[in-house]
Formats: sequence, C-alpha cells, structure tokens
Amino acid sequence: MSLQNYETVAQRLHRFWQDHPDGRIKTELLEAGANYWIFKAQVFFEYASVEPIATGHAHETIGASQINKTSALEVCETSAVGRALALCGYHGSGIASTEEITRAKVRASEPAPTPPPNSARSTPPATKATGSVTQISSKQYIKLISDAQTITDLMKVAEIIANDQDLEDFQKDLLRGNWASRRSAIELSSPSKI
Repeated sequence: MSLQNYETVAQRLHRFWQDHPDGRIKTELLEAGANYWIFKAQVFFEYASVEPIATGHAHETIGASQINKTSALEVCETSAVGRALALCGYHGSGIASTEEITRAKVRASEPAPTPPPNSARSTPPATKATGSVTQISSKQYIKLISDAQTITDLMKVAEIIANDQDLEDFQKDLLRGNWASRRSAIELSSPSKI
C-alpha cells in the first residue's frame, strides 16, 4: 500500500481552509473509556451553518501503538477530523489519511500492547489521599474542567479523567457533559484559544 496516494490531515485542513475560510470544524469527545477515546468531528462550509456537510468518527486505544502511549487523545481527534474532511471531498485516493495508513502498518509489526497496572496511571492534580489510594472526586474534576482556559488544557483534563479507572460510567457521563460544555464555551469566547 503506497502512501503517495494518501493525504495527511494537515494537507486536508489546508485545502479546506483555503476553500472555506468562513467554515468551521467542530470536534466532540463522545466517550472516554478506561483505555480508549472516541471522537466525532463535523465539518461546516459556513460558520453559521446548523447542519454539517460531513461527520467523521474515530476510536483510539491508549497504548495500542507507540504514539498512543502518550498521545492517543490527540491522535483520535485528528483522525476524526481527517475522516470528516475526507467525506466531504478532501482526500487523495482514499478516506484514510497518511497518518492512519502509517499507524496501521506500525501496529501490524508491533507486539500486542499490555495494559499498564492500575498503579502506573497518572495521578491527577488536586487529589486527596485515602490510605494508600489516591482519589479525586467528580467535583474536583468539574473544577479542573471549569478552570481550563484553552482546548489544550481541557484535553489534558480529559486524559486524566479517561485514565481514572475508579470512576463509574455515570460519573464519566456527567464529566463528559461538563467537558463538552466547557469546550463550547472556550471555542465561542475566543477562537484563538482553540
């Protein structure tokens, strides 16, 4: 499979912004599992449009490849954007991006990933220790979300939440809603903070 027939997501974005300088791309974290992310991206040719021209989705498993050990969240969001752009005509000879094809080739040659032990996950800020177990409450996560000033800050909080194996599904649903609302607020308040 030759990479010359595929475009990078950056190339797709460049062509999109050239054609639609008043367009917009909206991304949404749909699910933050214990070891995975699911993103949705929507492409709008006009900023004020209500209905997207195309929607793309992506799923990434944390630790499934070398890049996903540290950047699964970012890879997932970028893949969703690339797919949405491809579905509205911004692609080479295929829907998959150069990055996706390269990752698929690398994954095929790598040994199966082993999940890190529970104690190896990152410890979020503003924690309280209970015996030997470190915990953070949903209220503390909500504060971290509301304190985020940029999308990058917000993504870091999302990664911490996704790695918290002690959170119940209903707690993640609550936090996901807060996260999405904060992201919208950041995007609306200042496009430069995106």
